[in-house]
Amino acid sequence: MIEKLPSLETDGLLTPEVGPWAEQKYRLVWNYATMFASSMKNKWNARVYIDLFAGAGRSKIENSKQIVPASPLLALEIAHPFDKYIFCDNEDDKRQVLEQRVKRDYPKANVAFIKEANEHVTAVLEAIPKHSSTYKVLSFCFADPYKLKNLKFSTIKRLSERYMDFLVLLPTYMDAHRNVGPYIEASNTVIKDFTGAQAWRAEWKLAESQGQEFGLFIADLFGRQMKSLEYIYNGLSDMILVRSTDKNLPLYHLAFFSRHKRGYEFWKEAMKYSDDQLKLL
Repeated sequence: MIEKLPSLETDGLLTPEVGPWAEQKYRLVWNYATMFASSMKNKWNARVYIDLFAGAGRSKIENSKQIVPASPLLALEIAHPFDKYIFCDNEDDKRQVLEQRVKRDYPKANVAFIKEANEHVTAVLEAIPKHSSTYKVLSFCFADPYKLKNLKFSTIKRLSERYMDFLVLLPTYMDAHRNVGPYIEASNTVIKDFTGAQAWRAEWKLAESQGQEFGLFIADLFGRQMKSLEYIYNGLSDMILVRSTDKNLPLYHLAFFSRHKRGYEFWKEAMKYSDDQLKLL
């Protein structure tokens, strides 16, 4: 379990810049992945890590010289590695740089590189080893969309047909709250696509009349949609609100979903090792 990310030397390859709050997210992914992979090692024949927005593998913390490993490389670095890794990204330059880094630093890892996850979800499913009565496969999927439009609930639904836990970044404030005007227009389909809820506008009218913020409404709606897929969801209190490190402004929620209580025990343990700026809503 880690409380501080390692600092890396530059390797001359593409390294996108992120806000300092991203470190908290990476720590949570690493800590959960560590417990997930090690605890399930002797209980499942194959453990699979899926990153739907994997990026370039490294990130530079803005306004600093610090370079840290991002979620895909952290997942490769754990003590008991996954049996299979699936990294997706719609930006060719980032995905190609990630592939370079993986082949250079983790040449023995079993890794599949796939383009945009929503369009190629069938390819993601085909890359997961086949589950059977004699060969048990369990997956952990991290979805880190920068905007609501980047992730479709139909993708999550397809993946949920397998034995799979999810950690999903919900861009509640950095996107939903800021863009409520465009999103509620009759012709806009972003919210329907992101949550899979056809009649969400009627629900929003009621929530708005009760004084609920749009971002929180989207987070709760997503959670309830996951519950319809038989994932455990007890309300917004299950989610983590991440704030900016400079002005303490709300940015997004991290939402964990599992069909088994054991997964939530791992998740709560992972949170203990995160920065104390990660607050339960």
